Amino acid sequence: MIVHVNTFGLSGIKGFFVNAEVNLSKGLPYFDIIGMGNTAVKESADRIKPAIENSGFSFPLGRITVNLAPASIKKEGAQFDLAIAVGILKCIGAISNSINDFTFIGELSLDGHIRPVKGILPMIQASLARGIIKCIVPIENAREAALVEKCEIFPSATLNEVINIINQHKNSWTSFDLTNTSIDSYPDFSDIKGQHEAVRAAEISAAGGHNILFLGAAGCGKTMIASRIPGIMPELTDDEAMEVTPVYSVLGLLKDSASLIKKVPFRTVYPDVTKAGLIGGGTHPLPGEISLAHKGILFLDEFAEFDRNIIQSLRQPIESRRVLISRCGDFVEFPSDFLLVAASNPCKCGKLLEGSNYCTCTTLQAKQYLSKISKPILDRIDLHVPVRQVSFYDLESSDSTYKIKSRVLEARERQKCRYKNLIIINGRLTNSDINKYFHLSNECEMMLKDAAQKKYISMRAFNKCIKIARTIADLDGRDNINKDDIAEALQYRFLDTFSPDAV
Repeated sequence: MIVHVNTFGLSGIKGFFVNAEVNLSKGLPYFDIIGMGNTAVKESADRIKPAIENSGFSFPLGRITVNLAPASIKKEGAQFDLAIAVGILKCIGAISNSINDFTFIGELSLDGHIRPVKGILPMIQASLARGIIKCIVPIENAREAALVEKCEIFPSATLNEVINIINQHKNSWTSFDLTNTSIDSYPDFSDIKGQHEAVRAAEISAAGGHNILFLGAAGCGKTMIASRIPGIMPELTDDEAMEVTPVYSVLGLLKDSASLIKKVPFRTVYPDVTKAGLIGGGTHPLPGEISLAHKGILFLDEFAEFDRNIIQSLRQPIESRRVLISRCGDFVEFPSDFLLVAASNPCKCGKLLEGSNYCTCTTLQAKQYLSKISKPILDRIDLHVPVRQVSFYDLESSDSTYKIKSRVLEARERQKCRYKNLIIINGRLTNSDINKYFHLSNECEMMLKDAAQKKYISMRAFNKCIKIARTIADLDGRDNINKDDIAEALQYRFLDTFSPDAV
C-alpha cells in the first residue's frame, strides 16, 4: 500500500513542496527513507517508530520505504517526521479520512509529542501558494503560521491530536495579528548636541535610502547618530513585513511569533564578523546579517577595521539587493535590500579631522588606514560625512525624532507619487530612471559637471549626486532641483577629494 502525504522543506528562506511517499509492503522488517535527506532526515526512522508505539499503536511489521520527492532536491531538518508518521498511520488504518487536503509539518519526540521547527512561516506560505490551505503544525508554531492569511491552521501537541483532527474534522485556529507588539523604541535625535550637518545627512539618508558613512574621532557622536536613524524611517508595509519576517523565522529569531516584523530592522555588525556571518552561507546555507537587515539598516561600526575581503564582499549585495550562495551545484538566494550605514575613524588614532596638532598618525599611516575602504565601495556609499568634535559653545539640540520623521515621511510620499509606486525611493533609481524622471536645468547640469571634473569623481558618484540633490529637494517640498541642492549634494562626497596631506 502506498500513501502520499503533503509536507514542505526549506531552501534558504523559501519553502518548497515535498511529497512524502510512504509504501508499506510485505517482507522482513525494514524502514528506509530516501530522497537526498541529510542526517536529521535519516534519523527520522528512529524517532517515528517509538513515537507511534508510545501513542498507543502497533508499528507495522513489514518493509517500509519512504521517498521524499522530488528526490533531486536536498532536504534538511526534522520537519518531515510528522508527515512520514501520518503516512504510516494511514497505511495501517489508524486514519480513516482523506489526508490529501492537509499539509503536515513538525518534528516528533519519542513519546509522540510534536516539537516546533524553524522556518514555519515560509513553509506555510509555500503551502498556500500550492493551494493547500489546511495545515497541521506544532502548537508552538501555530501563532506564527497563522500570520499567513487564508490558511486554516490546526495546532497539535501530540500525534493523537493529529489523528483526531483528521478523523473528527476539528475546527481550525485562524486568528492572526499583523501588528508588532514589541515595545522596543529608538533614542531621540534631540539628545544630540551640535552635529547639525551630520544629523542633516542622516535625514537625507533616511528620506532617499542613500548609503552613508560617518568619519570622525571616537566620542564625536557617529554611533549615537547612526543608532537613531531607524527611528525616523517609515514602518514596513505588510508586503515588506512578509519579506522580512521569514528571514527571522528560518533562524528562530522571532521575539513575538504572533506578529509580523513591522519595525525597521537595525543590525549592528563589528569587525570580528566572519564573511559567512555577514553575507550568509555555511555548510547548510543560512542568511547572514545583511539579510537580517533586509528592508532595514545594516550598521557597520569601525568600518575601516573590517577585513578588506569582507568589505569587498558587500559590492554585489549593495548593487543587486540579493545574495546568491552556491554549494555543490545548488544555489540559494537571500534578500539584501538594506540601507548601509557605516562609521569609521579617519585614521588609526581617529583625530585626523581635528587637525595636525591632535593627530599622532603620519600621512602614510593615515592613507594606509583609509585605503582599506576601496574606491569601488566608496562609490557605492552616497554620503561621506565628516563628524568633528563638538564645540562647547555649540550645544544646541537637534530637532526631535518626531519632527525629522515627519519630514522624511513627506519626502517619501512625494517620491511614491512621482514614481507611481514603481520605485519607492530615490536611492534605488537606475541610470535610465534618472534620465526618465529628472530634468536638470542647464545651469545645474553645468555646475555639477564642472564640480565632478574637478573632483575626478566616477560616473556612479556623479549619478549619486543627482539622486541626493533630488532627495534634498523632496525634503524641502520642491518639484525641481536647484543649484543649492547640487551644492549641498556635492559636499557630501567628502572622500572623493579628501587627502591626509591637506590636513
